[in-house]
Amino acid sequence: MAANSKGPAKRVTMKDVARRAGVSQPTVSFVLNDRRDISVAPETRERILKAAKELRFQPNRAAQSLRSNRPFTIGVIAHGVVSQPYAGQIVLGVQQAVQPAGYVSFVVEISEAPDSGKAAVENLVRQGVAGLVYAAPGPEPISALDIGEDIRTIFVNCWAGNVEDAPLVLADEYQGGRDAAAAVFAAGHRRVAFLGGPSDDYACKERERGLVDAAVEAGIDPASIPRAYGTYHVSSGYELASRILAEQPPSALVCGNDRMAVGALLASHEAGLECPRDISIVGFDDQPELAAELHPPLATVALPHLQMGITAGRLLIEDEEPPKRTLVPCRYIDRASLGAPRSGSAR
Repeated sequence: MAANSKGPAKRVTMKDVARRAGVSQPTVSFVLNDRRDISVAPETRERILKAAKELRFQPNRAAQSLRSNRPFTIGVIAHGVVSQPYAGQIVLGVQQAVQPAGYVSFVVEISEAPDSGKAAVENLVRQGVAGLVYAAPGPEPISALDIGEDIRTIFVNCWAGNVEDAPLVLADEYQGGRDAAAAVFAAGHRRVAFLGGPSDDYACKERERGLVDAAVEAGIDPASIPRAYGTYHVSSGYELASRILAEQPPSALVCGNDRMAVGALLASHEAGLECPRDISIVGFDDQPELAAELHPPLATVALPHLQMGITAGRLLIEDEEPPKRTLVPCRYIDRASLGAPRSGSAR
């Protein structure tokens, strides 16, 4: 077999950029490493940046890190996130935020087992990281690993009881619950029931709080809204909906998540009710390959996992101290499972 005469592409160096821009190599280094303590004329800086772009110059981050003693690695410590397709968007968001600034993210997936992943995280920290992101698939408390290092750390969709005053990035669950309930009331429903997850769950409490405020704004007494609590599973949605439908059937069900909404839809069909003709159903999460694929497609609230990751990544690499709590808005998605209520005579 003949050898490849072209060989590997030659790496563009600062010397190549200097030759194209007509300046010295140290001047190129000052500009491309953003050394603001060294005075470089604006027109020279612009000429160097233009030459680097034309040559498609890629900085050697390893060498740059050694010279500046500044790491260009972001550690993402994932608590069951990678295995969750929609929550995995958090990791993607972090990556999208830090890459344009020259950083690369490394993900370590850990479990609830004691010290799970600790050795991997400690090894990552020893090699040098600019910051750490803890991420979880649902808003929940976690136990942060004690790595004995003062490194900027941000928690996304979770918080740690053993770390005080750590910056948090969370979905605005309250706003999402309020928007979902407001859409139900705006459609004309007055007999509404709430099917939530565990009563002590953060997301359940925030979404219910949003529903209560939306009811007050619509002139509805929140005490008149039946509320039942279970788990975020299809079977729980089915059981809770079956119980409520057997007592005093509402015209709409606001569910804790999309899986509970699926269970509620099954219970409604079993009770001889058609959605949305006889009963409307609203979920939460906009779970991929589920909410939009149901019949009818499910009205729901999309969780902003991608934007949460982007927000965390930006906060991590910015010079300013990040705020202690950042809420990322959720988005209500109107679909066919929410319709106007039928008249009392029709029901």
